[in-house]
Amino acid sequence: MTLARAAHPFTPATIALGAIALSLVLPDPRSVGLLCICVAILAAATGAARGVVRACAVVFPIWILLFILQALLGDAPRMAAPWGGTLSVSGTGWMLAQGSRLTAIALASLSFAAVFDPDAFLQAAIDRRWPFGIAFLLVATLDAADRLSAQARQLREAQRTRGVHVAGSISTRIRAVPALVFPLLLASLTDAGDRSLALETRGLMLQGPRHAIDPPRDSMADRTVRWCVGAILLLAVIWRITR
Repeated sequence: MTLARAAHPFTPATIALGAIALSLVLPDPRSVGLLCICVAILAAATGAARGVVRACAVVFPIWILLFILQALLGDAPRMAAPWGGTLSVSGTGWMLAQGSRLTAIALASLSFAAVFDPDAFLQAAIDRRWPFGIAFLLVATLDAADRLSAQARQLREAQRTRGVHVAGSISTRIRAVPALVFPLLLASLTDAGDRSLALETRGLMLQGPRHAIDPPRDSMADRTVRWCVGAILLLAVIWRITR
């Protein structure tokens, strides 16, 4: 079991939310870039390297788009590029600021999603007397991403066996979108109906207090980490206001 999985479920969630909030509080791209490096190292060290890889795959085309639209095609004044030609000064600054923040958010959220344990999180929420509807909605939303990804992979393989071209050039992929999206949408709606019926028969809508069957252990180390994240975020906000 990885360190992130062994921790209390609220600890990775607190770290991810703290990193996202810090990315919005920090003033310049260099500090946000340093935050990205720290988040990536922490995620890799605690067993969430898969989330780092996913985040890089998500933000890479966005960085290319920002570079073309803001740095290359941005407004004057312009500066010399290292490879020749010119870059927009304001566009390059905007690209670095927003791209680094987006990278930090993607790293934090996808690393947290890679180690998220819905059962342990729900048990911890019940143990803390959170409103069950809100806790279940949060868990179901986060858990739906992996389930939809698995359904999409199965559907793609099924369409390939039927002779539908789902890979190749961009035009081939665009033509295959209706054959993938509509069956996935229908399968998701059918799955949601089946799950809601099963959960209702198991007493999901019953009112009254609930008791956690196996609540995760909240150690002193977990509480210390969460308090440290809150203190760092508070200090960053105060520093940003008073600087």
